[in-house]
Amino acid sequence: MFLKYHSSNNNSNALMLLLLVILTSLVACSKSTTGKATAAKTKGYRLLSVEEASAYVIKDEKELFFAKVAPLEMAIQMQQETVSLTREEQLSSYQKMLQKDLMSFDAQEQEIVQKIMDKALKMCFSIDPKLQIPEIVLIKTKGAYYGPSVFYTRDNAIVIPAPMIPQNKDAENTAFLRTMLHEIFHVFSRYNKLKRTALYQRIGFEQLPSLALSDFLKKRVLYNPDGVDLRYAITVKDSSGRSFKAIPAIYSRYKSFKKEVPAFFSYLTFQLFEVGDRAGLWSVKNKTVGYSVEDLSGFWEQIEKNTNYIIHPDEICADNFVILAFSKLKNGKNLDKLSENGRALVRDFERIIVGQ
Repeated sequence: MFLKYHSSNNNSNALMLLLLVILTSLVACSKSTTGKATAAKTKGYRLLSVEEASAYVIKDEKELFFAKVAPLEMAIQMQQETVSLTREEQLSSYQKMLQKDLMSFDAQEQEIVQKIMDKALKMCFSIDPKLQIPEIVLIKTKGAYYGPSVFYTRDNAIVIPAPMIPQNKDAENTAFLRTMLHEIFHVFSRYNKLKRTALYQRIGFEQLPSLALSDFLKKRVLYNPDGVDLRYAITVKDSSGRSFKAIPAIYSRYKSFKKEVPAFFSYLTFQLFEVGDRAGLWSVKNKTVGYSVEDLSGFWEQIEKNTNYIIHPDEICADNFVILAFSKLKNGKNLDKLSENGRALVRDFERIIVGQ
């Protein structure tokens, strides 16, 4: 979830500021259209009409986002200060909101998006000609609920906010290309679980057999649709040298929606939460807030500093996938700015993805 850009600063507060700046500074003008346009079809992907997208935007067979999303998160996205509905009623309203936010691609947008998707997929298959990616469906939204610059995926769908669709078909549109590569990885990861596991392990994350959230997180957790499963833990150390496993999670800084704070990103807080097991049952040990990344050691040493987008292992992997894809386009010259360990990480990702 969210636009993916890079920075060398590993401060989590700076990360949140960066994301907020992205939300406000990268909005482009977009021609809004709705109606009954038919889906554009190209090998490997389809651009959906509003009618087709209405089914796909609430199709959730792989990650079970709708089964997990908390009432608070739905209230924030729907901008509801008080909620008197049951969770089932609220979920139904939430899904209808997602469908109401849909738009159709106009002819110019279809041409531009197809051109960039063709290039993105060509770059993906330059990594591995046999890369296993399902047919991808592309959905256009107004971007009202997450924000006007927020891309995300669900099952084999990539959801694109209208303001982020480029308007110049002759431009390089590199930012949009990078974002589409990032989102394509999320789809690849979702449909290639064994390779997902191996990639996560390469950056230090192991899947827990189960996970019980704290009461605090149960109420405030914000689920990233590109990384819904929180059962991935990494071993870190605190300032005393104590070693423990922790999961990355984002949660709301407020316990309810505030009308004076309408933007979704204004609620977002990222931290690591300690987890422990008792008789094989894993649970979050922090009763309330977790740890800032900068207060712990061992995290950056395992994931490297190729990206600052660290809210979930799938986001870390997706940004490294983008780096790998561009290395094929630029004969590896983009790797020169990485550390030696960072370059080794990208090479290892390629070996895992190719299956060597």
